[in-house]
Amino acid sequence: MRSLPNILVTGTPGVGKTTTCTQLVSLASQSSPPLDLKHVSINDIVKERSCHTGYDEELQTLIVDDDKLMDEVEKEIADGDGAGGFIIDWHSTAGFAVRWVDLVVVLRCDETSVLYDRLASRGYRDEKVQENMDAEIFGVVSEEAKEGWGEVEDGRVVELKSVQAEDIEENAERILLWVKNWVKDHGSKTNGE
Repeated sequence: MRSLPNILVTGTPGVGKTTTCTQLVSLASQSSPPLDLKHVSINDIVKERSCHTGYDEELQTLIVDDDKLMDEVEKEIADGDGAGGFIIDWHSTAGFAVRWVDLVVVLRCDETSVLYDRLASRGYRDEKVQENMDAEIFGVVSEEAKEGWGEVEDGRVVELKSVQAEDIEENAERILLWVKNWVKDHGSKTNGE
């Protein structure tokens, strides 16, 4: 049994996943008692461990080898059987075993002008910007998460607004509170009582 939960922070590119994860890990390390959460950037794993089969020029992205990627993720998080505390940062829930993740946080940016500006500032081509805007508008990542982990009402999937800078801090604080409650609720199981 994990002593800390594993959390998948997901959403379309530009919604603030990496910033939220970084803020969450920082807050957790400063909490009392400190919680040892570890940020796992799937983008970094794709690049550093060659979990791709090439580059798509039109979409300006690596072509991910999903099987190899999930093998590497499984190694990284000890197949979900280790101590836990992994904050996984990726734009999709596809491929993740439900047993690996205790909470899926879907960040949403419903103000399309804000998301457009974020994507354009990354130097993305118009096609890539439009693809990501469409995915956000139609809630593609949210629907994918619900299909894998159940409806939002089941408590395993949470949608959080991520538009303004204040949203990121509030979201990190909210997730940290969820982690602390998870630890409290699972304490007797992890302590062997």
